[in-house]
Amino acid sequence: MKADDLRGKRVLITGITGFVGSNLAKKLRSLGGIVYGISRSLASDKRNLRANMLDYSVINNFIKDSNIKICFHLAGESLVEVGQKDPYLTFKINTEGTLNILEIARKNTMEKIIIASTAHVYGNNKLPYLEEYTPKPSRPYETSKACTDLIAQSYANTFELPVLIPRFVNIYGPGDLNFSRLIPKTIKAVLSNTTPKMWGGKAIRDYLYIDDAISAYLKLAEIDISLIGNNRIFNFGSNNKISVENLINKIINLLGKKVTIGKIDEGRASEIKSQYVSFRKSTKVLGWKPRTTLEKGLRKTLRWYEKYLNA
Repeated sequence: MKADDLRGKRVLITGITGFVGSNLAKKLRSLGGIVYGISRSLASDKRNLRANMLDYSVINNFIKDSNIKICFHLAGESLVEVGQKDPYLTFKINTEGTLNILEIARKNTMEKIIIASTAHVYGNNKLPYLEEYTPKPSRPYETSKACTDLIAQSYANTFELPVLIPRFVNIYGPGDLNFSRLIPKTIKAVLSNTTPKMWGGKAIRDYLYIDDAISAYLKLAEIDISLIGNNRIFNFGSNNKISVENLINKIINLLGKKVTIGKIDEGRASEIKSQYVSFRKSTKVLGWKPRTTLEKGLRKTLRWYEKYLNA
């Protein structure tokens, strides 16, 4: 399938009002896709459903009636901190919500089901993370995502469902209004000339610009699944590896501010020192590679927040 083949295709995005979901919807519409959405914060109409991902019957009826052909399952709890505070709800939403989508897909013919995972599922593994590694998560958020990942693999293998599982590093860019996340939170603090807070700061992570993440999703939607055998899992990263402290300082310097970092001595519970992936498989099989350097991506992102927060 080529990008042009998405024209007229009925596509569902769960979590469509989120940062990634809204950007993916915009891109799919520009390609002529007929985009449907599910979210807890939507106004329901013929193409959008306001629903909780745990409500199987409502979601099943919506998917069946809408004749969905491709599903991007992005909905779920995505913050480590929420998993720490409410592990039960995090496990329930992420595992049961994914299970609902897969069971509905099993009973309703779909061309592709793309279940969003994360590089965090690898846990304390040898770097860079490879797709064939056994996940070793510890905290509730990462473990809940590893569970959804394994459930998706089980459905794919047992029922021969056309399931693909992308594992992304941290995604950032213009329009992310979740100020619990590091980059939006830091930018907001620095632009208001207040001290950005930092736990520890030595942890090394990789950051993927939103446009590159969207292009990854499109590559998954376009690939002929019959040609990739058992290749269900794909890593997506950018080689923009940087420590949290250096990232915060980079944002401060790019904004030309004279604020200092407010360091909180103790680190985050069970935090892994370094996490980043190899995405050679995605390049070889999908023809995907990141196009945006961290410097360029941050500059674009900062310009957006300057306008948004000063509006």
